[in-house]
Amino acid sequence: MKEQRNKSYDTSMSYRLRLIWAYKDVVRNHVPMVTKWYIKAFRRSQLKAARRLQNKERIEVAFMLTIPGMWKSDYLFRAMRDNPRYHPYVVIYPYSWYKGFSREEVDATLQRTVKFVADKGFEYVVPYDANRGRWEDIKKTLNPDVVIFSSPYKDHLPQYFVYHFRDRLTCYVPYAFLGLNMGGDNYDLIFHNLVGFYFLETQMHLEDAIGRSRCHGANSVVTGFPGTEVFLRSDYRPTDVWKAQEHPKKRIIWAPHHTIDDTLQLSTFLLCCDEMLLLAKKYKDQVQFAFKPHQLLKFKLQKLWGEERTKNYYDQWATMENTQLEETSYVDLFLTSDAMIHDCGSFTTEYLFVNKPVMYLTHDDHYAERFNRIGLKAFGCHYQGCNIADVERFVRDTVVGNEDPKAADRKQFFDTYLKPIDNMMPSERVIMEIEKAINGEIQ
Repeated sequence: MKEQRNKSYDTSMSYRLRLIWAYKDVVRNHVPMVTKWYIKAFRRSQLKAARRLQNKERIEVAFMLTIPGMWKSDYLFRAMRDNPRYHPYVVIYPYSWYKGFSREEVDATLQRTVKFVADKGFEYVVPYDANRGRWEDIKKTLNPDVVIFSSPYKDHLPQYFVYHFRDRLTCYVPYAFLGLNMGGDNYDLIFHNLVGFYFLETQMHLEDAIGRSRCHGANSVVTGFPGTEVFLRSDYRPTDVWKAQEHPKKRIIWAPHHTIDDTLQLSTFLLCCDEMLLLAKKYKDQVQFAFKPHQLLKFKLQKLWGEERTKNYYDQWATMENTQLEETSYVDLFLTSDAMIHDCGSFTTEYLFVNKPVMYLTHDDHYAERFNRIGLKAFGCHYQGCNIADVERFVRDTVVGNEDPKAADRKQFFDTYLKPIDNMMPSERVIMEIEKAINGEIQ
């Protein structure tokens, strides 16, 4: 099985060399003395650029996005749009340019992202010049003053990476609530050290950033997680996104992770994918299931299974009477669900905002090693399972049978770690920090 999984994405030396060549990364990211100097110089340049905006009448803000699931900035975007000092827009560009994934799926994902943003009514730009057949440099065409990233990875074209924006104020709104113990991948990629602001979820995350990043957390600020702000606002009214049924049924989300390659050793998808379909059929009169795969899972399955088998599997979830396929946003899905089953890092904490029963699937006993401190506390609020029998027990007893002894644990976790800091929403804190940089209050 492991040999089969490892075919799912490119970890070869040739892939790494392609990235080094594309991003011109030989010296600034691989020679420690040069990297240390570069990080300091990069930060000075960004803060200087921010101060130049102090008297500018309208500040151009580019929100960078490749995949709908990485968008966590609804309220931040709206707050800037409603502020006459800011002009925000979303820059949409392709994901996985160098990873050898299906170009057809890359294009389809781009179109899903465009629809996702357009449906929100947000202004957006797709910086592709069809006449010349090339992706444009937005510094030349759009000239943003502030650039807000949704991903820290080198998974797209170099002109959209932080390297290219040394003379602009850059910010990172994470695409996930960090609950995994990924060491340097969470805090010490070159991106994390260069970005002007790294907005963090909790004080625990700040302590980790200070201890693990080469910049010692100099750019890190605790704001709360903008992606979960919607769950904190009592005025939000979710849309019922579930397929209509003849009679009411319990609603369960199954959200499998994409790591079938064993890199993070999270995914249990290949161990239970067929059994989950059978379980959905068995409980068709009592339960609705929403298949909410990580958006990278399809890319990897296409390389592992082939496009036809992958399509057939996804189509089954989309077309069965009591099942559905969800490939974009999950906020309304969460809020209108009754429970969730998953093996994802960010969802370990995010689903606790809605305080509903949740099961975490594992494939071994080493789960404690995979979580950071807050992730491990969140994991303790989950029912845990390692096979389809455990899943069925959760469905039958906890969801259908309403036996939920962990409800009190979930509430205590929320009250301790997830409540807004000083009753101030994350988006408000983010804007406050940007204003501080513009006003020269940050060194």
